[in-house]
This record gives sequence, C-alpha cells and structure tokens, in this order.
Amino acid sequence: MNHRHRGVLPCPLLAVLLGALCNSLPAAVPDAGVAVAFEPLVAGLTAPIHLEQPDDGSGRLFVAQQDGLVRVVGADGTLHETPLLDPRARLLSLEQGFEERGLLGLAIHPRFADNGRLFVTYSAPLRAGAPAGWNHTRRVSEFTLGSEATRIDPDSERVLLELDWPSRKHNGGGLAFGPDGLLYIGFGDGGGVHGVGPKVLYDAFAVPAGNAHWDRLAQDVTTLFGKILRIDVDGGFPAYTVPASNPFAHRTGRGEIYAWGFRNPYRIAFDPAGTGQMVVTAIAETLWEAIYLVGQPGNYGWAVREGTHCFDRLRPQAPPPDCPRRDALGYRMHDPIVEYGNLKIALTGGDATAALGTAVVGGQIYRGRALPALQGRLVFADWSADFRKPSGQVFLADPPPRLGEAWRLSKLGDLPSRALSVARDLAGELYVLSGDEPGPYGSSGRVYRLVPRGGP
Repeated sequence: MNHRHRGVLPCPLLAVLLGALCNSLPAAVPDAGVAVAFEPLVAGLTAPIHLEQPDDGSGRLFVAQQDGLVRVVGADGTLHETPLLDPRARLLSLEQGFEERGLLGLAIHPRFADNGRLFVTYSAPLRAGAPAGWNHTRRVSEFTLGSEATRIDPDSERVLLELDWPSRKHNGGGLAFGPDGLLYIGFGDGGGVHGVGPKVLYDAFAVPAGNAHWDRLAQDVTTLFGKILRIDVDGGFPAYTVPASNPFAHRTGRGEIYAWGFRNPYRIAFDPAGTGQMVVTAIAETLWEAIYLVGQPGNYGWAVREGTHCFDRLRPQAPPPDCPRRDALGYRMHDPIVEYGNLKIALTGGDATAALGTAVVGGQIYRGRALPALQGRLVFADWSADFRKPSGQVFLADPPPRLGEAWRLSKLGDLPSRALSVARDLAGELYVLSGDEPGPYGSSGRVYRLVPRGGP
C-alpha cells in the first residue's frame, strides 16, 4: 500500500493496477458466534502500535505510538499527559501521510520492576558512513527508568544494534521478550525493490527486473534483512551476546539470526502458555497475508514463497505452480498457520472469497479469563476492510483437526477505525489498537479492550 493522502483515503495512486479494488468488498467468513464487545479504554492517541503492561504492581499500561512517544495509561484508564518516554528528537522526520517508519516496537524487560529497562526499535536519520542515497538507519535501543519511576530520560539510551535501511518500506518492527528471557527482533527485508532513497518508485506489481535482486536479502543468512533475530541483552559489552543455540552462532551466517525468510514481520508475540511459541504477523507484498507460528529456528519462505504460494517478482499476477520447499542449506520452508488474500487478489482474477482485507496487523493467542470462549484461540486484526475509509476487522483462528492444515477463520467483529495492532496485558486479556489516519499524526488513536458483550 502506498497511500499518500490524509483523512479518508481515495483509491491508491497506482490506479491502473488497483482501481477496481477501491470498490471491492472483503469476502465473508463465518461469524465466530462469541459474545465479545470492543470496549473503549482510551482515546486521543497518535497511531498506537503496541501495548504492554509492566510487572511492577502499578496496573498501568505502556502504549507505544508510531510518532515516537510511549504513553502511560493508569490503572483507572486515565491517559497520563506526561509520556513515559519521548525520543522523538532521535527519530527521522516522519511524513504527514501514509508512513511505515517511526517508533516500530516496544518490549519491557522481564525484570522491569527491578531494573527499569525497556527496549524500542525505531527509524533514525541515516547515520554517517551509511551507503549514499539510502533512506534511514534502523536502531534497536535500551532505555532505563529514572529514579522517580514515572519518566525515562532519553539520554539513558544504550544503542544495541543499527542497520542502514535502503528504502522507506518493509520495516518489520516486531519486538518481544520470549519465555527464555531473550529479546526477539523483527527486521523486514529493506524494501529496496520499491526504490532506494526517499521515495517509493515502483509498485509491488511493477518492479523492474534490475531491482528484483533486493528480494534475495531475506534468504541471505549473511545479512539481517528479512529476519527475526534473537539476542541476550543481559550479557556482553557494550551491547549483547549471541545465544549459542542460534542456528548460525557457530557457522557461516549472522549469529543473531533465529528465523529467516520474512518480508515484513510487523508484530511478534509469544503464547504465554503451552510451548510459548511465537506468533509472527507477516504483511503481504502482493496477494497473501500470513501469520506464522514459530516454534523453532528455520526458514519461512519469502521471497521464494508468499505464504503457501510460490512467488515470482516479475510475474506477481501469475506465479509459478511449483517452487522449492527447502533452501540452499537444507532447511524446510514453513507454511503459515493463517493465510488470506487481500483485496489486490482481484488483479489475478482469483477467487474473491479468499480476499478478506488489506493487511494483517497483529495477533495474540488468548490465555485470559474474562472470555473463556476464546481460550487457546488466535485473535488477529486486519488494517481495514476498505482502502478508502477506516474499517478495521478482528478475526478468530482455530487450530485445525489435523496437524499441518491451515487454521480455520471466523469473524469476531468490526471497528470504526483502522486496526493497527493486537496486544495483551499480564493477565492475558486482549486489546485492539487503532486509528483513523493512515500515518503517525492526529489524535484519532484508540485502545479497545475485549470484554464480554453485555458486561462481565
């Protein structure tokens, strides 16, 4: 998506390819039949993209906004005027239109109550020595809570990792601590296929052959692009150590890599029960939105595959029927547990019943108590049912009866705004974050809490 207008969106500018889609409607899926309501918790935010609750007994919530602020919602649901963290002076200048850069992830250290440490990943100005003409530098940093426990000094920043980014797209942004106490980081493939530099030059369906080589980065284990990293932030100086169990810790490849073959791992979340597997939300490049359940290191297919489908950059509307199932190192390419077509599937003359929305933006496996009918089920959100107007969607996915099959989808509800993320608190209760605008500006951002319809 390359929207560049504020407010209600017109058809995308690439109308030659997408014109008919502006009048398309998402396909129907069965109603989930669960009495759930989306209860407004807080409003007046700017593009909220993540929420976490610190284990410090305060009952408060930390909400990360794409514009750079980390806001605090008190235990009484009040939005505090003073942010917890304001590193905006360290971010690059963000556009007042469709924008994928900014503050992209937040993770609270598992022992935050003792050490006051939290981690963010954001888009910084291009650093000195970066390749000429590239877009920005991606940064992963640690900040530490001050003695007053209400505000973090931006000068407490400890930069763990920097990666120069060729374009403004395919950023990823997922950031989370796993049950192993290690930090997992989602890096997109860099988006170089769309043009290197400040502007998007090529649509996903019109990339010239000379730019197709950028797609190979996600499969290249000597780079960090298109990967989920795993690092130990409690060891090593000045930044981190690489866990010995990472697949390339002792062989050719970047030791930080845990899983690879991702275009845009926008959100990652761990199931707090069972095996603690990681739910990875992978926004589509062309046709197929996907969610992966990552329980081990390995290859997740991009750009050989998009979801379960073969992918050919130069024939995106007519991909080949067959493609490799294993990579050059012998790793099997894993299929997603959830896959659905976005509205661009009409370009291929494909089955309209496969088109459910525009972009998958996050998912969590429910482990709370307020909604027993959701127990063990995946709740995920789609950005908007319609390109032109705020119309977020929330779905359920249920494990299949047979191992290896895709999870079964049903509709949980609709939002009056664009869905931006799905998050959970320490009790396992879920929240949907949203906003009307297509970028990090304005104050239309909201947080909804999933509650029983009609009250507890």
